[in-house]
Amino acid sequence: MIKPPLPHRRDVLRAAACAAVLASCRAATDPTTAIAAAARPNEPAVTLRDACRAARIRHGAARDHFIDPEDPMLDRLMARECDVVTPENGGKWAIFQPQEGRFDWRRLDASVELARSIGAAPNWHTIIWQHMGMPPYMKLPVERQAELGIPENAYFSAEGTLGPDTVQPRFADTVAQVKERYGDVFYRIDVANEVFFWETADSHPQEQDRYGFRRGMWWVAAGGAERGPEWLDPFFHQTRAAFPNAKLVINEFGIELNEGWQQRKRAYLLDWLSGAVKRGVPIDGVGLQSHLIAGKPYDREGMRKFLRAVDRLGLAVHITEMDVDETRLPRSWSREEKDRTLALLAGQYLADVVNHSRLEELVWWHLRSDLNFIAREHADLDPQPSPYDRNSRPLPMYEAAVQAVRNKTRAG
Repeated sequence: MIKPPLPHRRDVLRAAACAAVLASCRAATDPTTAIAAAARPNEPAVTLRDACRAARIRHGAARDHFIDPEDPMLDRLMARECDVVTPENGGKWAIFQPQEGRFDWRRLDASVELARSIGAAPNWHTIIWQHMGMPPYMKLPVERQAELGIPENAYFSAEGTLGPDTVQPRFADTVAQVKERYGDVFYRIDVANEVFFWETADSHPQEQDRYGFRRGMWWVAAGGAERGPEWLDPFFHQTRAAFPNAKLVINEFGIELNEGWQQRKRAYLLDWLSGAVKRGVPIDGVGLQSHLIAGKPYDREGMRKFLRAVDRLGLAVHITEMDVDETRLPRSWSREEKDRTLALLAGQYLADVVNHSRLEELVWWHLRSDLNFIAREHADLDPQPSPYDRNSRPLPMYEAAVQAVRNKTRAG
């Protein structure tokens, strides 16, 4: 089971959680306090968590304590908003097991402890990451690259020892180590992340198999060439055996746009989901990262059809990493124009998901915009990809999300 983290972090987080609970209790019993709280711009009268709870949706966000330093304001915000907490990086293989048999649990510990301290549930993101997030020993031997004819160097390493004989034992051992440390505490586990091909101007068509998968290190080691779409199945079965209470999902990005490669990827994903359900794979839902892009065409009708098809399979939808990228919008636009555009897109997308699928979880890739990777990569634009600004004030995107969830028309 998990070892206690440093006392100062536990005490800070617990104090923040207690303060948030006491504040909410005072607001519920004291009309004057409630009115004052509603008037403060950084504390909405109706939180997105409240709206999600009413719609039977878990609301949460990602956080990484080693990237984001001690931040009591952020702790308080997450205590007020989150029923689930995702480790942005702490649950990735390269972070918590950089060398075989050597574990560094600090970042995952911090995420699990944060969730516990605020009365939320932790997620585990992610076990398999087909393209990234793997330490050198969990890559293919570099000498196999010419033999396999795969031009992507990221799948190979001079230290790589991943292969048919090592892939299943290592996966099973890592799952067992996480289970031993934390128990069956995770609300959601991303068993596989970004295993389908991502088409770009620099991508190589020979990296994609006929089922749409990347011919990456996991695909090679687990026999994707021979087993077809079933190469992923054993990993879900092993994870379910260790974590019977977790929601197991396959997590993907890049299916929302009205562009050919995203429409094809959406079809490949749906084909795999349909086959997995028929084969009895223990999968509870699909994780949609939902990194939306303003200024590009959102395929609203295509996404509605996809969501309805997922629902017919009996699978839930988990929005796992939501944000909205504004970097394609004209630089001449005002901050207000950009915020309205981001809010419109976020509201449309969320309305489609809540009304055409069984949405069980809405997680933002950080609640505060300044902590999101888009803000870090485009600091000159000072973008606002998340529902709160750097001062923990709700943005128009926040209100759009609240309205989309509150206007849910789908029963159940």
